[in-house]
Amino acid sequence: MVRRLAFGGAAAALGLLIAWRLADGSVRNLVQGWYVPVLWATAAGLLLLGAWTLADALRRGRRDGARPTAAGALAAAFIGLPLVLGAVYTPRPLASTNLDLAATAARQFGASASAADPARRNIYQWAYEFETADPAAIAGQPVDVIGFVFRKDSDPPDRLRVARFVVACCIADAQGFTLPVAWKEASALANDQWVRVEGRVGIDPDGEPVVLAASVTPIEAPQNPYIYP
Repeated sequence: MVRRLAFGGAAAALGLLIAWRLADGSVRNLVQGWYVPVLWATAAGLLLLGAWTLADALRRGRRDGARPTAAGALAAAFIGLPLVLGAVYTPRPLASTNLDLAATAARQFGASASAADPARRNIYQWAYEFETADPAAIAGQPVDVIGFVFRKDSDPPDRLRVARFVVACCIADAQGFTLPVAWKEASALANDQWVRVEGRVGIDPDGEPVVLAASVTPIEAPQNPYIYP
């Protein structure tokens, strides 16, 4: 009886947890939006399975006179621990602490990275241009992107990086992309502050492309913090 109670309770609790995270929107910090209907169906299935299993366990317990055991109670505790942790810790979007600039050589670009219209390019698409195009060929093109601020203590006071994570499926495959930005008030911006950067592509003294910002405007974090390729 205890095993069936633990199984049914865990299924129902997991269904409730998934439904809760769907309702508060935090699940979008973990997966692409097209998973949402699948997760709703999963939550409903788990709740139905949990209710049926709990009812059956109680019916069997009354009939057989089963009693809880220490082993069963311990198993229930181990099953419940991950659910408690999932309820206590709200999923947060990836941020500057998750960026790994040393891994840029291993990044991969999809077909959507080569968008032709500069006015419509996002950070992901501009990162592709910065890595593959001749700087002289893109110099002067307009840039209008949103992302979060990333700065190191060693960065000069007039430099920052504006960043965004690209997620193909879920945060397990997330890749961080950044653009270097020249902005006179960069040092006043804190890491993870979301901003809108408007300006043009320039070339720095090392011959590398850089965004010459005309304005960097703090904004609220978007409801969807990721770019989907």
